[in-house]
Amino acid sequence: MERITRRAALGTLATASAGLLAACAPGAPAPAGSAAAPAASGGAPAGWDAVVRDARKEGAVALIGPVTQEIRVSLSEGFNRAYPDIAVEYTPGVLAAFVPQLRAELERGKLSYDLTVSGSSNLLENKDLLEPLPPLLLAPEASDASKWTSSKGPGFKWDDQERQYVLQMSEWVSGYILINTTLVPPGTLTTWKDLRKAEYRGKIAAHDPRGAGAGQAVASYLVYKLGEQYVTDLYRGQDVALTRDYAQVGDWVAQGRYAIGIAQTSDRIEALRKENAPLSAYSLADAPGQLSGGFSVVGLFRTQSVPHPNAATVFLNWLLTRDGQYALNYPQLQGSLRQDVPRNYVPDYIIPKPGVEYVDTYGEDFVSIRNNISAQVAAIMGR
Repeated sequence: MERITRRAALGTLATASAGLLAACAPGAPAPAGSAAAPAASGGAPAGWDAVVRDARKEGAVALIGPVTQEIRVSLSEGFNRAYPDIAVEYTPGVLAAFVPQLRAELERGKLSYDLTVSGSSNLLENKDLLEPLPPLLLAPEASDASKWTSSKGPGFKWDDQERQYVLQMSEWVSGYILINTTLVPPGTLTTWKDLRKAEYRGKIAAHDPRGAGAGQAVASYLVYKLGEQYVTDLYRGQDVALTRDYAQVGDWVAQGRYAIGIAQTSDRIEALRKENAPLSAYSLADAPGQLSGGFSVVGLFRTQSVPHPNAATVFLNWLLTRDGQYALNYPQLQGSLRQDVPRNYVPDYIIPKPGVEYVDTYGEDFVSIRNNISAQVAAIMGR
């Protein structure tokens, strides 16, 4: 089956609101009612206009963001529609790779980057690099916590115990399985323990748990819910095929090379389903999934050391607006925790279901647990 890009797949998802879709399409005009022009002073604190003015003088914001090209384009072009005179210097990468550089630069008093959009764990483990965010939420549309709701209840979802530094903007279910419906009839697999049956040996593929990412997250969740022996029996006992290519699990299952996939991201699944691949994704009863935030967590580095403190503040405020949230979450097929952002493009199997008990893995209280479990996974899988 020919692989198509995620941008091509996303372009077919016309169910989202037409105005916001236009806001994210490269080169498209801003929709009516969007933040198409630089923020004005109406209802904003007096200091907001000064921040925007000084941000224009700085002329750029330096962001470490997700490696996915679609996210890079969507964030950069969305922000530039609102603030055309502030360039986005977007560096794709995983925050952990930048931490040594950031610490060395901080000792010298000047950082190369302003802020990051990433997962939560590296931000939580490096909170001393970060600036408190609440004092910087100046634009009225960004500071209104009443528009946000998560599994923790109304308001912003802070992953750090101080509720100051690490802000999560999306929440979705990770830990579902993917099946080829011509090889595994729907309803055949109802629990994770079913995957240990002899007929599935050599017929399962997974994103590799031996490195950071979706594969490790799912394997860690299974250790947490079902124990080390289960994970050993599944991955090693069933000869699970491993790949570090995020798209390959879905491709293999769609092609029929493997019947079952573990830890495939929803954007690739939906791209393949648009090609009429015989795929179905769903949660299993004995371990229904964990709540993840993916690449939807924002942190701002210490403002006294960043190169563009005002532009960083403007970008942070824009990111929390309706348009900013759509630009971040639509390319990832994730739903924003901001309640006025459309979610009708989000696959049903990643939407948390009422009454189902999920494990929230993104809060600071889970960091030590996650680190211990990741070590268990590494011991099970080897290097």
